[in-house]
Amino acid sequence: MDDSLPSDGLPLAPIHREDSLAGKAYRQLRAALMSGRLMPGQKLVHRLLAQELGVSPTPVREALLRLASEGALDLDARGVARVPRLHPDRYAEIMDLRVDLEGRAAARAAELALPAEIAELRAIHDRVAEGRMRNDARMVLTENERFHFRTIALARMPILQRLVEGLWVQAGPTINLLFAAPRPLTPQAHPHQALLRALEAHDGEAARAAVTRDLREHSAFIAALLAASPPPD
Repeated sequence: MDDSLPSDGLPLAPIHREDSLAGKAYRQLRAALMSGRLMPGQKLVHRLLAQELGVSPTPVREALLRLASEGALDLDARGVARVPRLHPDRYAEIMDLRVDLEGRAAARAAELALPAEIAELRAIHDRVAEGRMRNDARMVLTENERFHFRTIALARMPILQRLVEGLWVQAGPTINLLFAAPRPLTPQAHPHQALLRALEAHDGEAARAAVTRDLREHSAFIAALLAASPPPD
């Protein structure tokens, strides 16, 4: 039996170079949103972005439209893209989902993480701490993102990871508000340290609790700032 399809069996179109460039532009912009390299309210002009990325405006425009369709960007009546400044209710929903999903991943990671993987995670947290000591916001954001997603990777749950990535794309720029106003340091050790101890002890519930505390502490600070000056409806 011949299982091959006839040449006209699927309605597929040829792949053009512009398609590949649009995908690359999408991935770069998506990563910038996740890591907080783009600011809430920032206007994204596709021609300027095209110059920066070294491509024509067309793939950038396609990337912006794709991100807007995912809720990561806002488009006005003229088609101009902006990084959204989240309404407090939307932010609260995103963070509730992150607590559920990232807490689940941390609990699973506590069952599966190997000593070498935990050591790698500890080294990442050390760079987070170094960034805080230097007052280097970019280093803190970069290494914090790496810490969270490395923890999720230890859970070996790729579907969950993709769901969390979609939430980070929407909420990533908002994390910049952590550096917009003085924030009192808590007397307790950083939640990352509690998570590392839980992973070493293979204590799933303690790992979930550490992630929950981490997310709730910084989201409470951001939520207060958003509530004080919510975006227009």
